[in-house]
Amino acid sequence: MGLGPEAAEERERPFLERLDEPVRARLLEMGTPQTYESRQALMRAGEPGDFVMLLRHGYVKVTSADRMGATVILDVGVPGDLHGEIAVIAGGIRMADVVAIEEVHVRRIAASEFNRFLLDHPAAMREVLVSVARRFVLAQRQRTQSWKPQAVARVATRLDYLVDVCGIRTPAGWRIGIPLSQDELAQFIPMGRTMVAQALDKLRKAGVVASSRRAITVVDREALRVITEKGVT
Repeated sequence: MGLGPEAAEERERPFLERLDEPVRARLLEMGTPQTYESRQALMRAGEPGDFVMLLRHGYVKVTSADRMGATVILDVGVPGDLHGEIAVIAGGIRMADVVAIEEVHVRRIAASEFNRFLLDHPAAMREVLVSVARRFVLAQRQRTQSWKPQAVARVATRLDYLVDVCGIRTPAGWRIGIPLSQDELAQFIPMGRTMVAQALDKLRKAGVVASSRRAITVVDREALRVITEKGVT
């Protein structure tokens, strides 16, 4: 899945899409529907793992703190993703915050109900373990980012990933479908905001991206991937 340090990252399919239809239908019947507004926390680090949330509509960000206490965005959650399963399976506390980027709709499923579901559906259990393993890899990479030291290449890598996560095809190119500020993009790389602004300016001048306030469009994705791999504009 592109987890090597020199490879562009690839977004795995959402958890819900990886289930067979009968199992998927069963999961969608579970729990209770809830709605969260933009910037509202669905989960907080340190809370007990007494439920999971299945994201149905909207996008969330999964955040934690690095070794210096700065906020790092570990990943962006999309419809069909499952959140909170690590604490439920391990019987521990949450290790990250999950915060709505926009209005989101979820199904909140109690830990006891979700655990019974996994016992009844071993294939779903396997997919949960795959997701957990991948999240640990991504979280470790975010906290100890040392590869691709070039700022432009690191920004390009994240933008290419976001196209996979929430890209919307338009006549102008691939528009990133979530409203990320430059501060949030910096947290997602992670990198200082000034360096992100400078890297975006280079990408704009090279005709690779177009951007305005909280909106980025990848105009030339092939060129973006060349930069991701080679670190040059």
